[in-house]
Amino acid sequence: MVSSARQAIACVLLISSAASYVRSQTAAEKLPTAGISGKVTVTGKGVPGIGVSLALVESYSSYPTRHRSVTDEDGNYRFTNVAPGMYTVIIKAPAFAPANELRPQQSILVNKGETIDNVDFPLVRGGVITGKVTDVDGHPLIEENIYLIPAGTQDRRVVYGEVGSTRTDDRGIYRIFGLRPGSYMVAAGQSEGGFGSWQRAAYKRTFHPDAAEASEARVIELKEGGEAANVDITVGRALSRYSARGRIVDGETGRPMANISYGVHMFINQHSGSSTVTGAVSNSEGEFKLNSLAPGKYGVFVEPPADSEWHADIVQFEVIDQDVTGLTIRTSRGASVSGVIVLEGTNDTALYANLSKGRIYAQARNQSTARSSSPSGRINPDGSFRINGLQGGNFMFGVSGGERFKIVRLERAGVVYPQGIEIKESDQITGLRIAVNYANGSLRGIIRLENGTPVEGRLNVTLTSVGENDIERLLGSANSSPQVDARGQFFVEGLLPGTYVVTASYISDVPGGWHHTKQQIVVTNGVVTDVTLTIDPNAPPSRP
Repeated sequence: MVSSARQAIACVLLISSAASYVRSQTAAEKLPTAGISGKVTVTGKGVPGIGVSLALVESYSSYPTRHRSVTDEDGNYRFTNVAPGMYTVIIKAPAFAPANELRPQQSILVNKGETIDNVDFPLVRGGVITGKVTDVDGHPLIEENIYLIPAGTQDRRVVYGEVGSTRTDDRGIYRIFGLRPGSYMVAAGQSEGGFGSWQRAAYKRTFHPDAAEASEARVIELKEGGEAANVDITVGRALSRYSARGRIVDGETGRPMANISYGVHMFINQHSGSSTVTGAVSNSEGEFKLNSLAPGKYGVFVEPPADSEWHADIVQFEVIDQDVTGLTIRTSRGASVSGVIVLEGTNDTALYANLSKGRIYAQARNQSTARSSSPSGRINPDGSFRINGLQGGNFMFGVSGGERFKIVRLERAGVVYPQGIEIKESDQITGLRIAVNYANGSLRGIIRLENGTPVEGRLNVTLTSVGENDIERLLGSANSSPQVDARGQFFVEGLLPGTYVVTASYISDVPGGWHHTKQQIVVTNGVVTDVTLTIDPNAPPSRP
């Protein structure tokens, strides 16, 4: 009996396993897959052993994936079983450089079952720049950042490395390789006003060999496969560093506020700067401290906990030649706004459930940039919400956690607020009605050049709604700049139904070579709209 029972159980497990296998095979067979292939060459000859990866960067499918390959002896690579989506094909060839202005990667929009060939990467032998960084006393600078900057321009973007720099070794020596032929400036140290490292000494940005300004830098001319040695840099004395400290207190009672997150904002000028949240919190006495500050103008701000009823203004200060003490951040009871979010155009209960998983946030149009987040509130299952801790200002709203929920109208007591709603300090606004639509329209397009002209420049596309209202304009939801792949294809999803103008631009490598074309299309929810835009590169240059 025991043996018969065991046999029966085994049969059941075998049948169950077989059924699971059939289901998994059937599911796999239904995956809409495609293929991508290409070649990596140097002066027309295939290069073996080059790593190639396929990274999903934007997708309208539900099959996220990542593929890796290596070029064969002829420089060829191939990816199979690729699900639809927007991908980046990336090659790993550190000793080589792109033969043209393209980076060693290309964007490809893959459609269902499509075979894409000739995604090629022409390379040249990379050049090398190497040298040593020392201070004025001849001591080597260890693990100092080195920046490579194109010469002859005001462009300060770094052109080497995934993190924008390389570093010196324990001898103060650096080596940058895989560079395109061209003219370069090399620099070490931090840019003016930068925070620098909080763990070690910092030095002012210095260009090879010892210039404080880019205009005084010695330019390095690098040939294909060439090496520029002894590109040494001598930096000045280490920059002085200072601290700033103070307390966070309740503005009404004066009691210290503990465990409050704070950050520092560095002012570049009156209208711009950069903010950093330190990760630290105030202690039991409400005290905070900022370290490693170079001379300059700063502000310290706090990050109230979620759903907090208070806020605090940024406290500005200047570091000159000594530590700053005695700063006080006083909190104030903030304004609040409450109301209901209404999902228009659908009765889908699942969408209402998804909406309630997100949060509603308020963004003041005149708010200081010295803050890393905006006040927000929970969205309850019935659509009701409340946001506390608001500073006075003109506010717009958005939904986080649900990028396809687009706000289309703000109203209160029957009055529509197309320019946002004005909230004064300590106001308690109730009865706000926020109308939201679920954006489920999609656009698939392609940009072509007439007569099969090869693309020798950049293709861009922008999407603007016709008759956009102020809410769409102020929230930026009416405009989109989708990524265009190497073949001129693009895909946009999450669009509200309506009429749009699609503008395609071709910026060629020829000076002044800017051409564009426009086309009007209609987007419908749940439908993919196709569009083809053709540009004549021989027409007189024009900007959109």
